[in-house]
Amino acid sequence: MAQKTSEAQKRATQAYREKNREKVRKQSAQSSARTFIRKYADLADLEELEQMIEERKKALMD
Repeated sequence: MAQKTSEAQKRATQAYREKNREKVRKQSAQSSARTFIRKYADLADLEELEQMIEERKKALMD
């Protein structure tokens, strides 16, 4: 099967990821959190997350 992504595109993607490590890390964590909430979290997990979110909001407001 033919490769769909060119070598130039792969290099460009890698260069972007290296240049923007923190942004890529944040996007990855955000995606994981959304997947967990949508697919795996039960009621207890959601309640714990709500508490954590409230604590984080308070910390950011101070």
